[in-house]
Amino acid sequence: MRISYGRMRVHRRVSLAVLSGIGLSLTGVLLFDVYEDWTVQGNTLASTAVENALPFALLLGLFYTVWELRRGTYSEPFVESVTLWTVAGAVTTVVLVGWVVGIQSLQNELKPWIIVLQTTVVGTSAGLLVGRRTATVERARERSERERARFESLFENTPAAIADLRLDGDRVVVEATNPEYDTRFGRVSDDHEPVLPGLDGETIRTFEDAVETGERRRVEATHYAPEGPKHYVVELVPYGGDAALGGSRSYVLYRDVTEVREAELELERTVEQLERSNEQLQQFAYVASHDLQEPLRMVSSYVDLLASEYGDELDDEADEYIDFAVDGAKRMQAMIDALLEYSRVHTEGESFEEVDAEAVFDRAVRDLELLIAEREATVTNDDLPRVVADEDQLGQLFRNLLSNAVEHGDAGDDPPTVHVSGAEREDAVVFSISDDGPGIPSDQQERVFELFEQSDRDDGGTGIGLAICQRIVNRHEGDIWVESTPEEGATFHASFPKR
Repeated sequence: MRISYGRMRVHRRVSLAVLSGIGLSLTGVLLFDVYEDWTVQGNTLASTAVENALPFALLLGLFYTVWELRRGTYSEPFVESVTLWTVAGAVTTVVLVGWVVGIQSLQNELKPWIIVLQTTVVGTSAGLLVGRRTATVERARERSERERARFESLFENTPAAIADLRLDGDRVVVEATNPEYDTRFGRVSDDHEPVLPGLDGETIRTFEDAVETGERRRVEATHYAPEGPKHYVVELVPYGGDAALGGSRSYVLYRDVTEVREAELELERTVEQLERSNEQLQQFAYVASHDLQEPLRMVSSYVDLLASEYGDELDDEADEYIDFAVDGAKRMQAMIDALLEYSRVHTEGESFEEVDAEAVFDRAVRDLELLIAEREATVTNDDLPRVVADEDQLGQLFRNLLSNAVEHGDAGDDPPTVHVSGAEREDAVVFSISDDGPGIPSDQQERVFELFEQSDRDDGGTGIGLAICQRIVNRHEGDIWVESTPEEGATFHASFPKR
C-alpha cells in the first residue's frame, strides 16, 4: 500500500530529506559546471555532456531510489540503512578527494572543484549502492525469519500429526514431531527410530526408500488406539535437503479421516439395506402377480356366476351386495396392477435413449381417448423437446399425469382443460402439465407423491399413480414437483437431466 509523504514517520522523512538534499546539491553544482564549460571555457556542448554523463546518470539513480523509498513497502530500518551508507560514501569521498586535490591545486596541476564534484558523485552513488545492497540482505533475512516463525506456528498448531524424517546415512530417523503427533502416537524415543503407526513393514520400507529418492507417497492406514480404531490418510511429502541439513528430508503427515470413513460405512450399510428392500419389493411383486391375483380372479368369477345364475332369485339388496363385491374386486385388481407397475420401474426399465417426447405424448393421449371423451376434456400442448429417457416409462409418466389432470380438472361446471408444455434449460428438460381443477392445498403438496397418499381432491384412485411418476423421474435422476393455488388449478413439473 502506498503511504503519502506527509504521513511518513519522522525517521523516514529525515532520511529521505537527506538523500534529496545531497542529490539536489550535487545536481546544482553539476549544472553550474556544465554552464561554465560551455559558456566560459568555450567547450562544445557535446564534449561537456560526455564529460558529465556518468555523474548525471548516477544522480538519476539516486533520485529514483529516493522516489522508490517513499513507498510504504520499505521498512524504516531499510530506509535509514540506505541513507547512512549514502552519507558515509559522500563524506568519505569528499574528505579523501578533497585532501588530494587540495595538494594538487597548490601546484596548479588540476581544476580542483571539478574533480571534487565528479568524484563525490561517484562516491555518493557507490555508498548508495552498498547501502541498498546491505539493507536488501537484511530485509531478506528478516523476511526469512518471519517465514520461519510462520512455518513453525503452522507445524506446531496444525490438526494433522506430522513427523520430520531425515536420511542419516542408510537410516531414516525422526528429526522432530509436532504436538498432535505426540498426543496421538506418543513421543519418539531418543534413538530417533521412525515410528509410523498403522503402517506395515513393507509400507514403511517403501516410505524409507521414498525419503532417499524424494518421491511422494500416499496410503491409507488404521491405527488401533485405546479409544478405538482411527483411520488416517498418510502422506509422505519431500522438501529437499542437503549436506548442511543432514541429507534428504521429508514430512510424513497423518490426516484423521475416521469420521469420513464411518460416514462411508454408514452409507454402504444404507445402500445394502436399500438393495435388500428392493429385493423384498421384487419378491412382493412376484407374490402379488401370482398368489394374490389368482384368488382375486376366483372371487370375481364366482360373484359373476352368482349374479348370472341366481340373479332372478335375489332381491334388490342382494344385487346391491353383489355390485359392492364386483366393485371391490375391480378396485383391488387396479391396486395390484398399480403396485406391480411401481415395483417394476427399476427392475424392468429399458435403457435410456434420445426420444421424441411429442410423439410419446401423442400416444399417451390416444391411450386415454375414452377418459378424455367421457370427461369432455380439452387437451392442448406446445411443441415438446426431445429428451434422453426410457421411452416406455416416459409414456407411463405422461399417461399418469394426464389422467390425473383430466380426472381432477373440473372445478366448475365447465369441462376440464389441460395444457402440456416443455422447456429446455441449461442442464435439464422440464415437462409441465397444468389443469384448471380445485388445486392442492399447500400442506398436501409434498405428500401427494407418497405411496397410497391421496389429496383432498382425489375421488377413488389407488393413491399409487403419482408415486409411480416420482419413481420414474427418480430413476432418470430428475425431479418432480407440483405448484398449485387453491381454486386455480395445479401444475405438475417433471425434469429430466440432459445427458
